[in-house]
Amino acid sequence: MGIVWLILKIIGITLLCILGLILFLVLVILITPFRYQVNASYHDEPFAEVKFHFWLRAVVARVTFKDKKLLGILRILFIKKKLMEKDFGKKTSEVVADNAEPALPDQSAQLLADAESFAENAEAKAESEALTAEEGNESITVTAENAETSDANEAGPEADEKQSTSEESTEEAKAEAEDAETAEEAEIAVEETEAASGIGAKLEGLKAKGEQICKTVTEKKEMVDRYVDFATQEHTKRAAKYVGKKLVKILKSIRPRKCKGYVKYGLRDPKTMGMICGYSGMLYPVYYKAIDVQPVFGADHTIIDGEIEIKGRIILMAVVARAVPILFKKDCRRVWKDFKKLRKH
Repeated sequence: MGIVWLILKIIGITLLCILGLILFLVLVILITPFRYQVNASYHDEPFAEVKFHFWLRAVVARVTFKDKKLLGILRILFIKKKLMEKDFGKKTSEVVADNAEPALPDQSAQLLADAESFAENAEAKAESEALTAEEGNESITVTAENAETSDANEAGPEADEKQSTSEESTEEAKAEAEDAETAEEAEIAVEETEAASGIGAKLEGLKAKGEQICKTVTEKKEMVDRYVDFATQEHTKRAAKYVGKKLVKILKSIRPRKCKGYVKYGLRDPKTMGMICGYSGMLYPVYYKAIDVQPVFGADHTIIDGEIEIKGRIILMAVVARAVPILFKKDCRRVWKDFKKLRKH
């Protein structure tokens, strides 16, 4: 019995130690601030770097854009791992190289020789076809003369038989012509019937399409009406107002603590330069303590130059403390249920 209690004590102490370690890590993550830093500059080439570090730089995540290359690195203590790497300038250079690649001398000579041989073959083929056509015309002429001669020799006692045969053939031709006219009239009637049925089918298709469009418009209008009704309810307005206040507090808690830099710009067009200076002057009360704006008037070329550095921190405890009450607010929970029902419709 004592051995069982000893084993249970060891298991309990182990579980408590594991639970205490987990709680300690959670508290450390919630209380210790995540610090972030953003550096950006433009000196003929853009450069940007976003860096997060945590727990006295024991964990560092960095994303850098330099020389048209995007690189992401994660470092935990002494272990470094590359998260992503993408070159935006490589594809452009390959496309330019493919478009600018000149034809090789051997290839151009071969293409020229193939074109000349093709032209010679075409001329020879045309001459042979012309000779064949002339020979065929001559043979047709000779055959026609021989036929006339033979018809003249056969004239005589057989003429009456040929005349009667020609009369019978004429009557047959008239009958066939009448049958052909009747067939043509029947075909025209069939075509008119098919055309009428085709027009009717098109009208039916247009009618069905119009009904489908009307149905779709009606469904969309009903959906918009449901969303408008959902947004105009009193508890939805109260929930939106409450969430807005909490979001403002969260943004204030993670706002940058330090911001400094300068921007230098100049344009050849004085009108555009004046418009930019007017718009930037409207925002002067926002950035005058952090960013030094240096306009260059009378520049003979476009000037863009500048640097900016932003530093701040994120304390998860402050974010969680402001976000968790949203989950327990009655109006917010009711809005979430109504929204899920609305999505099902």
